[in-house]
Amino acid sequence: MNIQKFLKKKIKKIYKKYGISNDLDPIIRKNIKNNEVDYQVNGIIRFKKITVFSPYNLAIHISNHMKKLNIYKRISVLPPGFINITLKSTWLSKCINNMYYSKNFNISKKKSKTIVIDYSSPNIAKEMHVGHLRSTILGDVTARVMEFLGHNVIRQNHIGDWGTQFGMLITQLQLKSYKSYSNIESIYQKAYLKYQNDPIFKKKAQKNVVKLQNKNQNCLKIWNILVKSTIQKNNEVYKKLNVSLTNNDIRGESFYNVMLPNIISDLKKKKIAIHYEGSIIVPLQKFKNRIGQNMGVVIQKSNGAFLYTTTDIACLKYRCNILKAHKIIYYVDKRQTQHLLQIWEIARKAKYVSINTILEHHSFGMILYKNKKPFKTRHGKVIRLLDLLNTGIRRAKKIIKKKNPKMHDSEIKLIAYDIGVGAIKYFDLSKNRISDYIFNWNQMLSLDGNTAPYIQYAYTRIQSIIKKNQLHDNLYLYPIKIFTSYERELVLTILQFEETISQLEKHGTPHLMCNYLYDLSGKFSKFYENCSILFVQEIHIKLSRIKLSMLTARIIKKGLYLLGINTVSKM
Repeated sequence: MNIQKFLKKKIKKIYKKYGISNDLDPIIRKNIKNNEVDYQVNGIIRFKKITVFSPYNLAIHISNHMKKLNIYKRISVLPPGFINITLKSTWLSKCINNMYYSKNFNISKKKSKTIVIDYSSPNIAKEMHVGHLRSTILGDVTARVMEFLGHNVIRQNHIGDWGTQFGMLITQLQLKSYKSYSNIESIYQKAYLKYQNDPIFKKKAQKNVVKLQNKNQNCLKIWNILVKSTIQKNNEVYKKLNVSLTNNDIRGESFYNVMLPNIISDLKKKKIAIHYEGSIIVPLQKFKNRIGQNMGVVIQKSNGAFLYTTTDIACLKYRCNILKAHKIIYYVDKRQTQHLLQIWEIARKAKYVSINTILEHHSFGMILYKNKKPFKTRHGKVIRLLDLLNTGIRRAKKIIKKKNPKMHDSEIKLIAYDIGVGAIKYFDLSKNRISDYIFNWNQMLSLDGNTAPYIQYAYTRIQSIIKKNQLHDNLYLYPIKIFTSYERELVLTILQFEETISQLEKHGTPHLMCNYLYDLSGKFSKFYENCSILFVQEIHIKLSRIKLSMLTARIIKKGLYLLGINTVSKM
């Protein structure tokens, strides 16, 4: 149940009585400053010119209507027009019991929409590096959350399997034979240097790009080998990273090649694209260059080659017309903002995207080293993502061995994977995605603070508590009830699970889920320290607290699952 949404709906009906437009939603905030208050109604001051009442008097009138609903323990009004709400414990108990017996935590299902999520999208012929981490795991969390809420999610791994780099690689591989393509990145670096410094090589590479676009068999053969070998390596990373991408989700740039000539002719026909100095461009009046002139986006070069922009326009058309997307979310870094805005503008002008289709860019910041520079090796090289994950697992192994010297190696191996990879993912996801952050091994693997190991430990602790307290066959006979302030705090926090998921769905901000799980784990610790379970004599209190513990564990497990992180059986 979403308490905020429930309160908003009830208060909105009261707003109508005072002539307040249906478009103006009540602003309901969780109260974190005062333990005596659960929620606060804000924003009544907005209605100063709409009604005859002052904000304070209007708040009093609204609160009087609210009191007719028998769910409030206390409602008070503060100047200039805030309404403080404290909910009845009996009502909270009813809500928590409904949640306990629901497989889906009594979370209201949304009207299913088709949501396309573009994430990860590494380039072919390069190994995935630390720079791919954020797009991959942020997008994966959103995909998991949207599916959990009942949406039809279409994951799109828009791999970079076309373009100038293949002209360079094909030319290099034609000039020199290699026994294996396993070290393709090294071959690419050599090709890139030649492309920059050798005009003859550059010309051949540019010709090979056009040949590849025209389906030259020799070029296609080399290209296919490069694509397959890179995808195989990427799949190793995805498996270790525990993300839900599969080969079925891959739809690279090459997929849209067949559409590109029609895109060009259609944009010209609609007078959106024009010829300019041998190339075909789309003038964009809404976008200005540094000197204030209108910008133009090239969609086909004078040599006939198509550009990344052309492919992205075709991709957008496909997602709207074929995949029937209601919403498309792009997880690409903030440097791509202008590029995305430009292709959206062109696609909307061409009517490839309807006015009702929502396009969102969920940009993100960079991962930095302690010197606040991009996170690289000591020698200035980009860190391979697989190496980063393996380092996390090794570090977790050392910590587990130190804490559990008698634990068997096979068990350590399994637990170290979940803790090491989980720590890396959680450390990233716990930061606001739009912010840069400094990578820190000690912080992310700590058992204290807002970290994956802390949350995973909280889960194992709760499971241990449940095992110690033998479950009764008549568990279902006794509902969860609130006997102390500690139980009340825990119950209210559990009930705010759906509010957290709704915010995550709306804004694509997994750090809110991390904050929620950290808060929930802390509230459970307080509850357990102050509310006896094992030694309490009254059976109805004992079973109520066991059920509350079980529900807390279920919420933590589901929250971690939505973040793509596993729970562990021991720590």
